[in-house]
Amino acid sequence: MRITFRKTIAALLCFAMVAIPLSALPAFRTSAAEPIVVVIDPGHGGSNLGTDYLPIPEKTYTMTVALHMKEQLEKYQNVQVYLTHTEDIDMSLRERAEFASSVNADFLFSLHFNMSLSHALYGSEVWVPSSGQLYSQGYSAANEFLTQFDEMGLFNRGIKTRIGSNGKSDYYGVIRESALRNIPAIIVEHCHVDNDNDAPYIQSPEMLKEFGVRDAEAVARYFGLVSKDGKTDYSSYAPLAVPVPANRVCNDTTAPSYVGANLLKYDQTGRYATVELTALDAESVIQYYSYSCDNGLTWSALQPWTKGSPTMTVTINMGYGKKDTLIFKAYNLYDRSTESNVIRLQ
Repeated sequence: MRITFRKTIAALLCFAMVAIPLSALPAFRTSAAEPIVVVIDPGHGGSNLGTDYLPIPEKTYTMTVALHMKEQLEKYQNVQVYLTHTEDIDMSLRERAEFASSVNADFLFSLHFNMSLSHALYGSEVWVPSSGQLYSQGYSAANEFLTQFDEMGLFNRGIKTRIGSNGKSDYYGVIRESALRNIPAIIVEHCHVDNDNDAPYIQSPEMLKEFGVRDAEAVARYFGLVSKDGKTDYSSYAPLAVPVPANRVCNDTTAPSYVGANLLKYDQTGRYATVELTALDAESVIQYYSYSCDNGLTWSALQPWTKGSPTMTVTINMGYGKKDTLIFKAYNLYDRSTESNVIRLQ
C-alpha cells in the first residue's frame, strides 16, 4: 500500500515530538499533491438494522445522511470521497476498516443515530480512538462535528472514548479495526431517535440533508478545504489543537463523587423551591440533572447542567399533593449518576 506525503510527514512529526498541536498539520494535508481521502461509513446495513425504535431503522437514516455528506464534500477541491457501501448489505466492522485501508484513507467517519434503554438521553456525541496520534486526530475532528450540531441546537454530550474489557484496545470495532491499520476513525452519533428533544431532527428529509451537509462542513474545516467555486475557503482555519496523550485515555467508570442540594428559598403559596446544586467529578464533566418530588419514586426528565460549572441554581415547581421532599441526581459524561441529600420542605 502506498504511503502518502501527508502520512509520512505526520509519522515523522509524531516520532519527533511527544505531543503535537494539530493546528500545525493542515498545511501539510492541504498542500499535498495527492487528494485527501475520506471514507464515509453508513452505520449498519443488511440484516443489521441498527436502532429500530422507530418504524424506519437506523440503517436507513445513516445511508441517507452519508449520501448527502458525500455530495456536499465533493463540492470541495482536493478531496476524494468513498462510502464503505452504497447498497443495503451486511458488512463487518473489519471489512469497513479494510475498505478504508484499500483506498488509503486519511480518515474514516462512521455515521450513526442513537437511543438509550431508558429513552431519557438526548443530544449528540462522538466516540474517538483512545490512544496516540489517532486520539488527537479523532478528538480534533470530533470537535468540528459537535460544533456543527451545537449550531443546529442539539445538546452536546461530548467526545468520548471506550476501552474494551481487556483494557488494552478500543471497545468499538470500527475504531479498533481502523486503529490496527493506522487510520483515524470516529463514530458520530447525531442524535437520539427515541427522545422528544431530538425527534424533530429526523422527521423530515430536509433535516437529514442538513445533517449530511453539516457533517461535510465539519470534515472540510478539519482538513482546511477550499470549495471548487472558491466561495468557501477553510485553508486558513485551524482545528482544535490536541496534544498526543502519553497514555491511553480511558472512559470514566465511576459516578460523580459528590452531589449536594442546598435550599435557598421555598415559596409555600406557589410551591416553588429554589435550590443551589453542587456536583463534583474529577474524571469527567457533569452534563445532566434530574429531580424527584416524591422521595425517589419518580424522576423528572433530564435537564441540562450548566456547562463548565460545579454549581448551578434551579427553581422547581413542586406541584400539589403529598410532595414535601426534593432529591436530585447529577449525571456525568458517561451517564453515571449520584443522588443528593434529601431536602425536606415541611
